[in-house]
Amino acid sequence: MPYPDFPKEKSYSWLNILLIVICVSIFGYSIFYFTYPDQHHRLVERLELSSLFNNNQQVSNEDKTTVITQPTESDTSMTKNVGVPLVSSAEPTIIPPVDPDLPTLMESDPDVLLSIEEFSKPSLMNNKMLQKGIISSTVVFIDNFSRGDFIASFSPLLPPKLPFVIDREAGQAILSQQSYQRYDKYAAYIDSLDVKKLIKAYHTFKPLIDESYHEIARPGSEFHDVLNNAIDVALSVPVIEEPITLHSPSVMYLFDDPTLEDLNDAQKLLLRFGPDNLITIQNKLAEIQLELNNPESTSESTDASSSL
Repeated sequence: MPYPDFPKEKSYSWLNILLIVICVSIFGYSIFYFTYPDQHHRLVERLELSSLFNNNQQVSNEDKTTVITQPTESDTSMTKNVGVPLVSSAEPTIIPPVDPDLPTLMESDPDVLLSIEEFSKPSLMNNKMLQKGIISSTVVFIDNFSRGDFIASFSPLLPPKLPFVIDREAGQAILSQQSYQRYDKYAAYIDSLDVKKLIKAYHTFKPLIDESYHEIARPGSEFHDVLNNAIDVALSVPVIEEPITLHSPSVMYLFDDPTLEDLNDAQKLLLRFGPDNLITIQNKLAEIQLELNNPESTSESTDASSSL
């Protein structure tokens, strides 16, 4: 049985018009969202749709796994000891040398060794001088020394092979003169330094020194200040002319004088040089510090570098 005739709907009914309006609105908002990403939230608030969008965002975020990496205990201790933020190894920060004639830090050893021969007498060391990674090792050594720490593995001068010696008088342990003599050549080498040539070499290699220090630097610190602090530590060591008595509660010897025992490791090292060697070293370091902070020496080095 045929269906009765119904009046035909117009080609554009109200339902179709409503669908078209919704599609146009969504298309228009999409263009606005991507064109003005910082302003779309204001439109959402004006349309009172913020709760809807917030709920959608919450659901979307729940589907994702967010991993927050916390520093491990070893990372925290490293940050405390070195005083630097951890830097991703994928994008290392490198300070390029100012002087294009300078070698790279990794290739600087031959040039540094030649410079050392100009401002000192390396023959006094009898192969006790570091030959590889000179700038990097020296920078680490000085940085630690400035804080009172002594790390022999980074020292630019290798330690003496002769053992630590003590004397005994009436059952009392005394730091032996032979122990002092182990450092005679070290003191003689430091005394051989030509201060002006040394500071000139320091300013020449300063870009590489700063590049190396940047890898371990504490925020806001400069190597120039660290070097001054290291010299101050050395100059603060007391010169003890009389015999220094020791005691050994365990396998190590300690100073009987609590004032000496309270010295930091860097100061105790220089104390073991003996009074004569210590005076020689402190006099030379005082000269170096004076020239280091002399504005004229800095300007002369800058002028010399610019003329190369």
